[in-house]
Amino acid sequence: MMEDKKSILVVDDELDFLAVIRRILKVKGYEVTTASSAGDAIACAQEHFYSVAILDISLPDMAGTELLSILLKIHPDTVAVMLTGHSSVQNAVTSLNRGAFAYLEKPMDPEHLLSVLEQGLDKQRLARENQKLLAELEERNRITSILLEVSQSAAKSLDLRQIIEASLAKVAGSIAVESAFLLLFEERLALKGQHGLAAPAAAKMAEAVPAIFSKVYQEGEPVLVDDIADEPDLAFLDREGYRSAACVPLMILGESIGVLGVAGSSLRHFSTGDIGLLTAIGREIAIAVQNSRLYEQASSARALRELDSMRTEFLANISHELRTPLAVIKGSASSLLQPDVEFDEMTRREFLQSIDKDADRLSRLVNDLLMMSRLEAGTLTVVKKPHRLADIISGVKDRLDSIALRHHLRVDIPEELPPVVADDGRIGEVLTNLVENATKHAETGTVITISACVNEGRKIEISVSDEGIGIPEELQQKIFQRFYQVENSKRGNRKGTGLGLAICRGIIEAHGGRIWVASASGKGAKFSFTLPVSEAADKDKPDLAQANTM
Repeated sequence: MMEDKKSILVVDDELDFLAVIRRILKVKGYEVTTASSAGDAIACAQEHFYSVAILDISLPDMAGTELLSILLKIHPDTVAVMLTGHSSVQNAVTSLNRGAFAYLEKPMDPEHLLSVLEQGLDKQRLARENQKLLAELEERNRITSILLEVSQSAAKSLDLRQIIEASLAKVAGSIAVESAFLLLFEERLALKGQHGLAAPAAAKMAEAVPAIFSKVYQEGEPVLVDDIADEPDLAFLDREGYRSAACVPLMILGESIGVLGVAGSSLRHFSTGDIGLLTAIGREIAIAVQNSRLYEQASSARALRELDSMRTEFLANISHELRTPLAVIKGSASSLLQPDVEFDEMTRREFLQSIDKDADRLSRLVNDLLMMSRLEAGTLTVVKKPHRLADIISGVKDRLDSIALRHHLRVDIPEELPPVVADDGRIGEVLTNLVENATKHAETGTVITISACVNEGRKIEISVSDEGIGIPEELQQKIFQRFYQVENSKRGNRKGTGLGLAICRGIIEAHGGRIWVASASGKGAKFSFTLPVSEAADKDKPDLAQANTM
């Protein structure tokens, strides 16, 4: 019996045949509707979706091939199986060209029919899963592209006014509204820029910020106004023809620095997705605003140019890194969805494996962006509990083995090592980033080692070492900066986002530890970080640090 009953429409003018096939299919758990004419079949299809349609090639009121075209026009996802008592090559070709999944001859073997139905339903299920996956990826790609566009617009200039103007134009287009505006707190909350806002409304807002916007800044929570006419505080917008508005706080490091708002000329209920996107855009703008303020305070023009160059390169790199897996996923999914191509099981599996692999890669890239955003905003959650380091490594061992597939990964963790106080998931991410970083700078076939000990400061010191090209001393502090990447002359152009080590540093510092690198050019690199020992273990083994001093 099937877990989900699939509905089947059987169309044939032989009533005895309909009765027999109805019983066969019902026994197998299908819901069956029968029709003895094309007209009845069309009426049924207009009222209900059928997973499968089994059609006789010869019907009293219409050719089965014509009915096939009509039913697939009503429901393109239906799996159509054609039946005939008088087989002909022409009928078979016509049926398959018009979208039939199979063409069977009467009398038929019930087991063969059931096998064909199962194959058709499997194909239907895979097609739907691929369509859903493709839709989710397209939506994620749309959001990611919007955030990249906003970030890129903000990165084109260090001038605050230009950053705001460029960003607000992107905001209005992304949320599909006529106007966007930005308020920043500098001694008081004030209008700092707008896009598409009617001149009288902009003048009024510049003169006095409405209390509802001040509330968003003070409380750090979004405010949605589905109908401006119901909000007396926004009467000046109502007079200019605006009908709905939404505002979100600009947050940086957990502190509100202003308000980002939009206003539209139609009544609109802003969805959770709209607010999420507006908040994410606001975060990018807040970072750009904060960076602009820092730039203004900086005394070194060279440092400013270097940071701007790294950010520009980061945007180029992340665009490439995101588009590559998306291209693979799109190509594989589109191939599987071709209605006129039949792939064998091995080929379908290869396509699905490509989709799965590159979806994981895309997920890691997006997670890195979200992680960096949380670190920048000071909102990273770290749940610290006692864990054995060996258990943490075991939890990500499959991922580490996959990353270091072309290297020899060695884990050297003493059995007597006391538990650490850490967020096991976050530390797993740190180890994953460090191992992945090692594979990028070490030749294929070399050894990558994860080791640990208790150092003189009575903390657990974990290290990831490689036999790669090493890191010059003058670059060893820069590599932990966001966007910074070391040029690898042996392995070609830089690859990646330049966020991995910055994320590692943020996570370790959130644990109260520190991270550093010891290296020399041509002699490999050893990345180390510290984590606190569990208090219970510390009390039980007071001499452990001394016993493990290296």
